[in-house]
Amino acid sequence: MQDDKDIWDAFRSGDESSLQMIFDRYYTPLFNYGHKFSADDHLIEDALQNLFVKLWKNRNTIKDTESVRNYLYKSFRRVLLRMLEVQQRKYSFTVLDEWPGPGQELGYDQTIISRERLESIRGNLLAALEKMTPRQREIIHLRYYEEMEYEEIAALMQLSVSSTYKLVYKAIDTLRQYLSKTDLLILSAVISLKKI
Repeated sequence: MQDDKDIWDAFRSGDESSLQMIFDRYYTPLFNYGHKFSADDHLIEDALQNLFVKLWKNRNTIKDTESVRNYLYKSFRRVLLRMLEVQQRKYSFTVLDEWPGPGQELGYDQTIISRERLESIRGNLLAALEKMTPRQREIIHLRYYEEMEYEEIAALMQLSVSSTYKLVYKAIDTLRQYLSKTDLLILSAVISLKKI
């Protein structure tokens, strides 16, 4: 797999196929990240299209970056929030939609956990997430689903690194109020399996 930095440099030099490679590599993660702000798939897709059109138009003035991923997340976040502002939308988070709902089959990787237990954990998780601020929900997604480092999250969310640690701690503290240690372990395992 080609290095992000090499692809980025080629894209900035006007190589259209490199833009396509960046698009292919980051479209799904960015789309999933968009769901932390809105449940509207069409709005998220529009924001992604706007982002990549803007990138291509401004390719000659875009500077080099230490982290292509961080640059894209930050840029996408700005584009999406601007679009949400224009449409006067509020944060609405869809949480773990990929988990089986009533009447859906469990995947082979989830058969070790009973449906009742999984639904109970899911209910407790939703209750915990409702008690969190939008920024706490966003930081949980970035840290544990996207596996970003604290420094990356701080840059993306425009926080100091110490504030990032505090925000993660507060979010985890809220989770602990609603989920047992065992439930947190099961939740962690399910999220890991989803990424394989």
